Amino acid sequence: DLSVTITNSFSGQDVCGFLLPGGTLADLEKILCNPHGPMSRSCPSSRLLFYSAAEPLDLQRQVADFESLVIKHGDLEAWLHTFPDTGKFLEAIRMNKFSPRSPDFDLSWTAERAPAVTAEQAERMVHEVLSGLVLHEQSAVHFVRIFGKLTALGEQWGMLRLAELQCFDPGLKTFKHSVCEHWLQVARAAATSMISAATPILLLKRVQRGYVDGGGLIGDAWPDGFNRNSQNSLHLNDMSPNVLWRNVSHSLLSLDWNPKEGMASFKSLFRKIEEEPCDFAALQYQEVSQMVQVQLRLSCCGVAEVEGPINEACIKILAELLDYRLKIFKFQSVWDLKTHMSDLQGNSNHRGTLVLVTDLPASMGHIGHIYAGPHRMVLCYSARE
Repeated sequence: DLSVTITNSFSGQDVCGFLLPGGTLADLEKILCNPHGPMSRSCPSSRLLFYSAAEPLDLQRQVADFESLVIKHGDLEAWLHTFPDTGKFLEAIRMNKFSPRSPDFDLSWTAERAPAVTAEQAERMVHEVLSGLVLHEQSAVHFVRIFGKLTALGEQWGMLRLAELQCFDPGLKTFKHSVCEHWLQVARAAATSMISAATPILLLKRVQRGYVDGGGLIGDAWPDGFNRNSQNSLHLNDMSPNVLWRNVSHSLLSLDWNPKEGMASFKSLFRKIEEEPCDFAALQYQEVSQMVQVQLRLSCCGVAEVEGPINEACIKILAELLDYRLKIFKFQSVWDLKTHMSDLQGNSNHRGTLVLVTDLPASMGHIGHIYAGPHRMVLCYSARE
């Protein structure tokens, strides 16, 4: 047997140790990614990459061929490549580069001009941001997918350019700082916890030509971090929290649409802003907020997990707005759910399939990653007693 010890490269502390009866790197990955395995509590992952030099190793190589290996979270590295400016934003927030009151304020900062941040540095900052929170297997990946997408879209909006903001009234000078801090907290919460409480959120809006040129504050209050001066200035610029259909629908379809789908798809979705569903007016504020939080996770991660029941009207409204075919299942067993999911087929008349699963036992915890695939899923867990 081989004696295996996993050490955290940042802290130098041992993560776990165990005996491995020979085998390939694929065998080692299977053990380390096991949700009940030796790394499940301290460093959960669904995909690992093994290195002895610059390039990832073939998983068919024998473990015994190496005295030491570098192990990286493969999913996390892949999404940091998809959103390469994530590390730049985290570094800028850490150094207070967006705050005019900070000695490190950088008026000329843009993601394009900012110094490069390596994947290793970005990965370390992601783990630091999530430190102290209760994590599940995909927490770090979900954080990057949410924070990376929001900040990438934000770079397209003129209102988030630091140099331009300093030309406006004092209440807007700190807008980028407040927005990025807000998105950081939104991503931390969304990546580590189920949807429960209603919280306000700022999302971006695309104009009919597809580019970002506005923002929508959704809720009945301002998000944390927006002081009175900022609130007054934003109000004068026609941006105040509300749960009106036009604001909610415009923000959600702007987040969900992918430019690769083409402008015809976006224009078709855009027309739905004018068609408020009858059921929407009957929703309570908390239900609208919950619906928005669900769609944030669906658009960025493909799965949303809800603590307690959800008004099915919310999911039906989302499916109609974003042109997804809706399927609703009551949870019976894992085998039954997997059977239902495997039977689902694509439909050329819709952008995709949205599956709502109700009555999952609370004891099952975060299982969304088990069903990751081509279909979007909303998993509703029974409220904990």
